[in-house]
Amino acid sequence: MPTVNPMRYAHSDGLTDVCFDENGRYILTGGSDGDIRIWDGIDDDDAISHRCGDKTFSIAIKGSRYFAATDTNTIQAYNFPEGTPDGILTRFTAPANHIVLNKTGKILVAGASDFAIKIVEVDNCSTKTYQGHEAPVLSVALDPNEEYLASSSCDGTVKIWKVADRTVIHSTNMLSKCSDVSLSKTLCRLCWEPTKGKVLYVPGHKEVVVLERQSWKKLTSITDPCFTEHVSVVAVSPDGKYLAAGGYDGWIAVFDLKAKSCVDKHRNEKGLSITAMAWNPKNNMQLVFCDNQGQLGQLTDISTSVENKDVEPSGDKTVEAGVFDDDDDFLVAAAEDGNISEDDGVKIAKPKAIFSDDDSMPEFPVKPGNEDDASSVTSEKSEPPRPEPRVIEGFRPTPLQRPFQSGSTPEHLTSRFMIWNAVGIIRQYNSEEENSIDIEFHDTSIHHAMHLINGSNFTIADLSMEAALLATEGDSDTPSKLTCMHFSSWDNNKEWSVTMPEEEVVQCVTLGEGWLAVATSQRNVRLFSVAGVQKEVFTIPGPVVCMCGHTSQLLIIYHRGMGVPGEQCLGVTYLDVRDWRREVHCEPLPLSPTATLNWAGFSAEGTPFFMDSTGIIRMFNRAAGKSWTQIANTRTHAKGKSDHYWIVSMHENPQQIRCIPCKGSRYPATLPRPAPVVLPFQVPLCELNTEKSQYEELLWRTGLLTAHFDQWAKQGYEVDDSQKAETRKPSQEALMKLFALSARSEREFRALEVCEMMSDQHTLQLAIKYSSRMRYMQLAQRISEMAVRKAEEEQAKAYAQSQTEDDYGTGSAGRSSGVRSYGNEAEREEEEATQDGVEEEGDMETEADQPSGPLLETKIREDRSEKVNNPFQARSNPFKVSSTPSQSPSVTKGTQIFDGLAKKKEKSVGLFSQDTKLKTTKKGSQQKLLLKKKADTKADKTETKATPKNTTPFDLWLEDHGACLREEHADLDEEEFSKKAAEQFRLLPRDEKQIWLTKSKEANTKSKENVSADGDNKKRKRDEEDDSVVEKKLRDSGEGGNLAKKPLGHTANSKLSGFAFGGGS
Repeated sequence: MPTVNPMRYAHSDGLTDVCFDENGRYILTGGSDGDIRIWDGIDDDDAISHRCGDKTFSIAIKGSRYFAATDTNTIQAYNFPEGTPDGILTRFTAPANHIVLNKTGKILVAGASDFAIKIVEVDNCSTKTYQGHEAPVLSVALDPNEEYLASSSCDGTVKIWKVADRTVIHSTNMLSKCSDVSLSKTLCRLCWEPTKGKVLYVPGHKEVVVLERQSWKKLTSITDPCFTEHVSVVAVSPDGKYLAAGGYDGWIAVFDLKAKSCVDKHRNEKGLSITAMAWNPKNNMQLVFCDNQGQLGQLTDISTSVENKDVEPSGDKTVEAGVFDDDDDFLVAAAEDGNISEDDGVKIAKPKAIFSDDDSMPEFPVKPGNEDDASSVTSEKSEPPRPEPRVIEGFRPTPLQRPFQSGSTPEHLTSRFMIWNAVGIIRQYNSEEENSIDIEFHDTSIHHAMHLINGSNFTIADLSMEAALLATEGDSDTPSKLTCMHFSSWDNNKEWSVTMPEEEVVQCVTLGEGWLAVATSQRNVRLFSVAGVQKEVFTIPGPVVCMCGHTSQLLIIYHRGMGVPGEQCLGVTYLDVRDWRREVHCEPLPLSPTATLNWAGFSAEGTPFFMDSTGIIRMFNRAAGKSWTQIANTRTHAKGKSDHYWIVSMHENPQQIRCIPCKGSRYPATLPRPAPVVLPFQVPLCELNTEKSQYEELLWRTGLLTAHFDQWAKQGYEVDDSQKAETRKPSQEALMKLFALSARSEREFRALEVCEMMSDQHTLQLAIKYSSRMRYMQLAQRISEMAVRKAEEEQAKAYAQSQTEDDYGTGSAGRSSGVRSYGNEAEREEEEATQDGVEEEGDMETEADQPSGPLLETKIREDRSEKVNNPFQARSNPFKVSSTPSQSPSVTKGTQIFDGLAKKKEKSVGLFSQDTKLKTTKKGSQQKLLLKKKADTKADKTETKATPKNTTPFDLWLEDHGACLREEHADLDEEEFSKKAAEQFRLLPRDEKQIWLTKSKEANTKSKENVSADGDNKKRKRDEEDDSVVEKKLRDSGEGGNLAKKPLGHTANSKLSGFAFGGGS
């Protein structure tokens, strides 16, 4: 056994590094307290201490300078032994975890938590950066020939780099994956053979793997039964003959590399993990080491021989071993279990068949005369054991995910978030110095911050606008306890507690609006009022995983069964605790493959969301059959594969995911306080880089994130229609852009499908106008037919709704003002028809507003149901054609349905306004629209035209130069010729353009004067004609007495038509 000096305190708890100076006199240590101490031998009671930062992760020394990697993300040089700073060699974006120097001390290699490796020339600080790891770098090792560089990382790989071109020439998975150095069970400190770098020693699980240079294949492995967990650190002696290996379980073993045998070993007296080892460069028999509690130890007089290391026999049992001293019990147990691995330092009398094929392993025969006793140690039988039968592995169930509280960090952390949500933050500090809880509110008007002594050891919490909820899991002596601080209470007693029944442990808690829920280990969900009244108790089908609440909604996620290998099988129950209505009951929760649940909760608007461990966020989609729809992927925003986002809250309006970025980890640190960031939502449609998919994504995302308005209305909440319309406006814009894109691409069928999704009739009107302008007349006609169908469906729905009200006794006498019965409406229609004298069907069309859409020459079908107002809708029916009855003509293709949709305007210009002239007059409160044939309309327009078309400078210039241009461009058609002429006019000098502008103004002025004179003459002539007509009527009256009455066949329409188009005849 080696001589072991008593362990001495060097630094505070945490990662500690150690090294010798090149003379072997001084020992340098660096630890989590940020100090570097210089020891003049292990017995130095007054070590020199130099402050480098808050934490020191690694140190290295050469000559008169030593280097330190600290929490400032830098590699700092210091003078030895003075400790004065001597410059910064390089910087990282995260702390460097390991640094090494080459033999001359001129090159330094460092690996950091930002996944980067840098090779720095110490003299001029020039740097080469190596990128390729996907997690924090654990350690680095430079080949003695400086040709290769080896590195290990938390991504589970060991990589071999070619220094010259920075390429990875070999990579192998040898470690367990983790997201941070603090979570790794091994530091994996690599080491080359010190002279020529013939082999690379890699710490592994219970062994040290030896890789051959160039081929990088595994030559062999070095191990010892003492290692029960990962080997963390290896170091080769200066002469290259011995290898020291330190394990996570506290064992240190020294191996003879030539004999491939363990020559000595020692275990840390407290079994603490070994974090660093260093050989004395001047003494092969002296080894210093440090553990994870900051203690420094030293091994001296290490045995280097495997000969004559027999252990004294116990009784008649003869066991021969190398250096295990009196550890007979360990040998006996190991021999009986058959777990002794290939080890030349420990030789137990066993048949040769149970050893490996290593020829260098000598056999130690059992002493003669004690065969029976020896066999009792090595095996139950002296004969060679039979081959073990082949074991066929069956199904291995996936370990169940443990319960957790959304918005919390793991319980084993000394400083953690118990909850961080949209209301506030609850922190827990659990260390040797204190055990306390801090409660902080984002809005201090809710409540002031609080500091509590955590005497009950609370580990679970939730926070709302009304209360703070704390719970403890308890132990064998103390039952589980729930405490609620109801700070919104108006009385003086704002805190109450309740103890859970025996063997029932609180696992999840949540707060709602006036209630709280507790899920326990007995699969019970207990509901309390916020004041402490026990209300309901019900049981869920499996162990709870997570639970959350919002207003009166409760979401419970639990294990519903055994999943496929490697996956969780979670179920979800979503209910309303106010009326006990179940939205979802015992339905599976869709997780990504091999993923676990990371967060679940409600948005600020009350929609359930959850995120799994792959970063996928899904939301509850009622419109799609109460399913779950992916709405975001946080991994697309992460810079590295080990970076994650920790959810704080969700918001649908505005569309925001509020979360905290975690560099190389899944959870944020409490100090310094992390800053939340905002991520956008994005529906994972195909080909999102195309314009079409971007419009589709905007459309569906807006639809998904505005569905809460309809849910609010169903729950009885008042919904602001203006806010709802403003929120859904982007979807209408996306529909129009998608329609225009489809039309421009000549995808008319697709454009019609897009119109099917348009619920707003005004949007349909715009679609018809756009189609007509783009000369897609067939598409415009089909959209018009669709609009008619939708209008009829809405009218039928309104009529059915009114009939339903009548069935419940809300007739015309009991209705509010503005709602009449169908019978009264029909009677009024019949009376007005008798007074006015209805002409032939289809001779006139009435409307409330001026027309403002493309007129497609036919009339809309009029239904009596449109006369019935909807009592649940404040605005009037946009499809109401007239307040005067007329029999409904049959619907014809191309029906114009947009005349009553647009807002009232002084003038309305349609696409066919040049071919159609509309004149209106009023009778009572009713407007009547009269249509004439196109020929009469054009003649009337010519007659009543008040102002001629203005002459532009371009018209005058073209009139003067048109003939010449025609000769030059005779091959152009009319449209191309107009474009060519316009280009020629734009190229004219500014002065010449001004001349033509002046000429056009003069021409327009003369034209207006002529029109004014003609108008006066026409008006005078019309007055004279009217006078003559009056005189004729008076003359006829004098002969016959009264004026002759016109026959009944002449109706009001014929009078108006005669006046409008016949000049009064």
